[in-house]
Amino acid sequence: MILFTGRGTSGSWQIRGAQMAQAMGAKALPKARQGHIASADTVVVVKRMTPELSVFLKGKRWVWDLVDFYPQPECTEWCRSEAIAWVKSQIQKHNPTGVIFANKRMQMDCKTSTPSTAIHHHHRPDIKLNPIRKEVQSVAYEGAPAYLGKWAGRLISECNRRGWDFMVNPRYLADCDIVVAFRDDSVNGYVQRHWKSNVKLANAHGSGTPFIGPCESGYSETATGYERWLESPEGLSAALDELECYELRKTIHRQFISSRLSVHTVAQQYRDFIDSL
Repeated sequence: MILFTGRGTSGSWQIRGAQMAQAMGAKALPKARQGHIASADTVVVVKRMTPELSVFLKGKRWVWDLVDFYPQPECTEWCRSEAIAWVKSQIQKHNPTGVIFANKRMQMDCKTSTPSTAIHHHHRPDIKLNPIRKEVQSVAYEGAPAYLGKWAGRLISECNRRGWDFMVNPRYLADCDIVVAFRDDSVNGYVQRHWKSNVKLANAHGSGTPFIGPCESGYSETATGYERWLESPEGLSAALDELECYELRKTIHRQFISSRLSVHTVAQQYRDFIDSL
């Protein structure tokens, strides 16, 4: 029996813990106790380790999914070498049987003698398909509004100028015509640009919603070629103008849907890696 555990308080837990366990026919239990861990054949720890888990896992076959496990926003100040040294120290300290990195760049940066793989995020299992409306009516952002920083004002003004709505965390991504994914400089260091997961793009692919965002590693590794990359607010107006085209948005929709990464595909990647240990 495979047991997924962790602190169980983050969005990462829902995706890499609860949803993954359900797709694999495994068990998901936040803050698992010693008895639960002892009865499992393999334990997958999602995100951050706890002192109790570190004790309970001694002598067990276990995998550490390192998605977003670094301290935030403290990691923003780290340079590449500092970030790599911290990750390697954590792997050495806790000694997992295997390691799952959030993307290939993180795996290459932090290469270790511990068996490892890179597994990207899947889209939400219950995601709705975007109907692609004739006219753009709204732009969406999924995530903590505080992370937008300098992007927030520009997004709001560009939408207001066009008579569009700017929506934060809409109930359904498919209710919006374009989705953006930006992060302010104050929370955008080496770690975030190179090691963050592809989750926001995965949901854009899953729903077939046109996407504008930075060309960070998690996104570029899963890109279809139909994303719109943007590193500075100064280019936002031109990107939004381009995506007003209905035919272009329909083309993007088709390409995204054909390339989306489902929970079942990712579950098989988990199984294959666990079986290889």
